[in-house]
Amino acid sequence: MKRSDQAPLVSVIVPNFNHGAFLGERLRSIFDQTFQDFELIVLDDASRDDSLAVIRERLQAHPHRLVCNAVNSGQPCSQWLKGMDMAAGRYIWIAESDDTCAPLFLERMVTHLENGSVLAYCRTTSMDATGDPIADQSFWPDHFDAERWQHSFTLEGSQLCRTYMDRGNVIANASGVVFRKPDAATLEALGPLTAGRRCTGDWLFWSHYLMRMGGTVAFDAEALSGFRCHDKTTRSTVSRGQERLRFAEYSSAIASVLRITRPKPAWHWHAVATSGGWDWILYEYLWRYKPSLAEKLLIRILHGPLRLGLYARLLQSPQLRRRYLRWPTG
Repeated sequence: MKRSDQAPLVSVIVPNFNHGAFLGERLRSIFDQTFQDFELIVLDDASRDDSLAVIRERLQAHPHRLVCNAVNSGQPCSQWLKGMDMAAGRYIWIAESDDTCAPLFLERMVTHLENGSVLAYCRTTSMDATGDPIADQSFWPDHFDAERWQHSFTLEGSQLCRTYMDRGNVIANASGVVFRKPDAATLEALGPLTAGRRCTGDWLFWSHYLMRMGGTVAFDAEALSGFRCHDKTTRSTVSRGQERLRFAEYSSAIASVLRITRPKPAWHWHAVATSGGWDWILYEYLWRYKPSLAEKLLIRILHGPLRLGLYARLLQSPQLRRRYLRWPTG
């Protein structure tokens, strides 16, 4: 790790909330990196478990900064932005507190950035709470293009956004990303755009970041990062009220990405929808929200281009429409 009297190349930001059970593995994976020119910033968002005890025990021999919120923010990206505001490094790694990575991860991502990319990320494997691989859990971006993420590539960030990000978040796991620290104006703009978002803050962060910063994205097809699936993630909401907010977020996130990626987005939603680009949201709506028949017909909790697009998709595909209407209701 970089000495405290030197400017680091990378700022590693570890946002944590109630992940005491996973913090030991997360911190070990950071200290085991072959690339050691980094500072460590740990942000605890008012955890109620033993997180602080774990952090203090594991970090007592390592230089770091620890900031503890008195009240939980409820907004993952607010912690990201707080960490970035504190960061001294040229590059940022948001190392989520329940994830892990291979020792070569940071070295490989920094190499891509030093070669000129503004953001680098890698393929991610999914694991359960105990760290065992989940065999049937695919890499999320493969849902949008079965070939693109099978091989390493470099692509203009704006092209990645225009081709994929209006369909879904193809920068799937923040822990598998290292990126150039935003300039002050970009950092200030990202705050309001991500404020209050539990499920889509990262989607909007990457989209607006890339469209504002310019430059290329480098993808490394080797699985160097591990994403942990467990019952304490932000995605593990259960109430209908929380699910209603999820789909409101999807609706506004898509509208926001369309606005910044298309000069005239008015009808682009139709091409995305009728190509099946938003089918995953339709299935999540059925599975997570379990709408009644009336809610299926009116799709009330979706808004804007997403709502129009799903109507268009259902009208276009009799097979999908029949399946949609037959799906068991809540």
